[in-house]
Amino acid sequence: MFDLESQIRKWRRHVQSAGSLGAQDVEELESHLRDSIDELTGRGVSVEEAFIVSIRRMGDAEALDHEFAKVSTENVWRQLLVPAADEDARRKQRTEITVVLLLALLGGLLGKIPALFGHPVMEENALIYARNAGLFAFSPVAIYLIWRRALSLRFVAVAAVTFAVFAIAVNVYPSYPPHHTEVLAVLHVPIALLFLLMALYAGPGWRRPNLRLDFVRFAGEVFIYAVLIALGGMVLVGVAGAMFTLVGIDLTPLILNWLAVFGGCGVAVVAAYLVEKKKGMIETMAPVLARIFTPLFVALLLGLIITMALTGQGPSEDRELLIMFDIVLALVLGLVLYTMSARDAERPADWWDGVVLALVVLALIADAIALSGIVGRLATYGTSPNKIAALGENIALMVNLVLLAVGYVRFLSGRSRYQTVIDWQMRYLPAHAVWAAFGSRDGILWRECLEPRTSGGARIGLGLR
Repeated sequence: MFDLESQIRKWRRHVQSAGSLGAQDVEELESHLRDSIDELTGRGVSVEEAFIVSIRRMGDAEALDHEFAKVSTENVWRQLLVPAADEDARRKQRTEITVVLLLALLGGLLGKIPALFGHPVMEENALIYARNAGLFAFSPVAIYLIWRRALSLRFVAVAAVTFAVFAIAVNVYPSYPPHHTEVLAVLHVPIALLFLLMALYAGPGWRRPNLRLDFVRFAGEVFIYAVLIALGGMVLVGVAGAMFTLVGIDLTPLILNWLAVFGGCGVAVVAAYLVEKKKGMIETMAPVLARIFTPLFVALLLGLIITMALTGQGPSEDRELLIMFDIVLALVLGLVLYTMSARDAERPADWWDGVVLALVVLALIADAIALSGIVGRLATYGTSPNKIAALGENIALMVNLVLLAVGYVRFLSGRSRYQTVIDWQMRYLPAHAVWAAFGSRDGILWRECLEPRTSGGARIGLGLR
């Protein structure tokens, strides 16, 4: 029997071996290949014949490599910094750079909205800026992906409605001390918006597990580039501030109210542009980073679990320790996903997969300890928004880690392919988005039921009454 999926995977490996095509390029070619196969089979051609004809239509790997050579690692900086060879390419290059700069400026302007409502960048307004940070920074990225992918109005409408709903939800609802719901929104809203960005990144094929996995790598690398750009900007601003201070000029108001706002809200779209333009070079980063940090996190979790066993101190007795547990578990899950994005799905199981399984198992043990701590705090201190959100987070993580552990065990024992592990994980990703979307508001429901309203002077959103 002709196995179409197996043959497409072999074709992907052959095309990728050319070296110049990035993952997104291969996905686009695969999409055209599948469309051609569907067209031919719809005319009554057998699947095997349709595959052969479609492959011939696409051309061989060397021809494709020549077409995509302009995005190769060797020429990537030339394309970013040096004008292209022909006028059409130069026009496209200028257009994209202009769009990115305008979107970065838009992010900064969005970041100035709180100041319009009388909330300048000050310590007492930190929560206002923090709960809107994801909206300010991700809106330009969403517009950039819609523009670059030439997405339909359906995607535009979904993105606009999603951002509007979250903007209203985090700013209109009344806020009461100790502002637990605001803190939950700060943590959850960016996670939910990432799922929207994943759909925009993948376009019509957003349900495909491999495209979701490509977005995991894209998001991780955007984060890395954004941090590097931000650190460079901080050094530059710090040096400039120190120099002007020596001549009697204080740049602090300018730095806090303008440079920090525009830089912080615009850096994500600039990083996204760099990742998109430098796919060939960026894709070599993922395996290296995964190999460095996976053993380190294995050692960290193992040391933490052993220390807790020896000292007898559990997270139920220390709220800060419980929070750090959850942060570490979230980082571990992100690292495992990043490791998956760096692995060839067709490569046989090896010792490295055993290391990843060890990390997953240790994370399961740590999550069980965290869950016991949360249950203990619920029994001792009662319910609160942050405890309910933490409970939901750890349950979602527990299910995810169990799926990963089972998938890796089956893969290592030869009972399934690695692609099956990827499929399971990518299909589970929406569960985290659902938890994040509702988790940021579940604190409101619990507070409404369990906490009396305080009288007078409740602050609402950006100063609205």
